[in-house]
Amino acid sequence: MKGLDNYSKHIRSTPKEIGREYFLPLLAEFGILVICIIPFYLFRELGSVIQQPTPVGDELPSPTAGRLAYGMIALTLWFVLSWAASKAAKKDKHYSSSLFGFAAGILLWQFIGETSWHYSVGGVHFVPFESVTTFPLACLFILLMLYGKKHHSFDWGIWCMLLSFAFNWMGHYVMEGTYPFVANHVDQHTWYVCASLVSGICGLIYSIIFLLFRVKTRRGRILASMITYISIGVIAFGLSEG
Repeated sequence: MKGLDNYSKHIRSTPKEIGREYFLPLLAEFGILVICIIPFYLFRELGSVIQQPTPVGDELPSPTAGRLAYGMIALTLWFVLSWAASKAAKKDKHYSSSLFGFAAGILLWQFIGETSWHYSVGGVHFVPFESVTTFPLACLFILLMLYGKKHHSFDWGIWCMLLSFAFNWMGHYVMEGTYPFVANHVDQHTWYVCASLVSGICGLIYSIIFLLFRVKTRRGRILASMITYISIGVIAFGLSEG
């Protein structure tokens, strides 16, 4: 079995399967998120500012030594966990490969989306990934994933890593990346709340339909839990930021 294929191996999911293969992974995903967030918040304020902060868009970066150290740790762990996820996937260990991959995707997002743009090279800053300027990159990333699915380019563990990263990226993008398009018509608070509620609720509805009527395998139920995770996360993030 490869990547995202073979959802319909069984006739119907039982309540026991849904509890074990949907709700437990969902709880584990939120647990992994907390485990990743706590050290990030602890590290980012440690040490002195190592570069003169200048505005990047409408945000002021905080290029501390602690944030940079965490970024390097996150990048290293991303590589290790991605390797572990791929290795576990080859042995059909769906739980461990999905959770390793999920954690790796969050760490990659923390390195790219939460850390790297705070630093500059020769005075030129990296671009925040949730900004409107990365729209071409977002399109290319989606095309890469579609190509990978069609040609079976990635195993299940790598798919979980890519989806975890994509979900975190798009979870930010539906609010922050799209706001410049409507800034002349809607205030930021209203847009963040409305965009997060609409996209989050649509995601929740889709994940439930996906779980109950589309997927019939363990991997499918785990994937449904990831869709639920990001849907809840988008709503929470939008309401807190709005």
